[in-house]
Amino acid sequence: MGYTRRKVRGIDFSFFFAALVFAGWSLYCLLSGQPRSFHGASTAGFILFGLAAVFFAAFPLIWARYPAKHPVHHELARYGKLSKMSARLDSEMSQSVEVLGPFRFTATLLVYDSGLEFQLVPYDQIVRAELATDEGASAIMVQTRGGRRYQWYRTWFQGNFNPAQVLEKISTAARLDSPANTTAADPSSA
Repeated sequence: MGYTRRKVRGIDFSFFFAALVFAGWSLYCLLSGQPRSFHGASTAGFILFGLAAVFFAAFPLIWARYPAKHPVHHELARYGKLSKMSARLDSEMSQSVEVLGPFRFTATLLVYDSGLEFQLVPYDQIVRAELATDEGASAIMVQTRGGRRYQWYRTWFQGNFNPAQVLEKISTAARLDSPANTTAADPSSA
């Protein structure tokens, strides 16, 4: 099984797991009568947790019906035909890959895989990468030729990584120091 299929299944499983947790809390509220803070609170808890369970379970079912809407497939289709990008990603992930926190550096692709998120940027599409600080949190900001901006924070939720080291690796892999990329990233030089 390739990396793409494992990632699709992983995201689907996480949504079904969240639905199972909310369904469990819904049943707990129904059977135990908790919480008892106001009249009908257990019914409200049962309904709210039940709706959350249905909400989380609906996404994998929708993605099964419309596979192009799945976040992994949507991200892959952004940079080319889905089948070709999926084969390219699977091929590159089966070879040597450098891992720095949630970042995977393949031969031609930058893959951000925090477990819950998946983003992919071909190195030839990156025109600028820089460090940014927002309210004290360090972040890596990447801009592509198409104008898309990616911003990854160093947090426990998005993954721990050394921002300076990741930025240096992105700059090297995308050859941002070369003169051709410097003029392409600077609109005033045109």
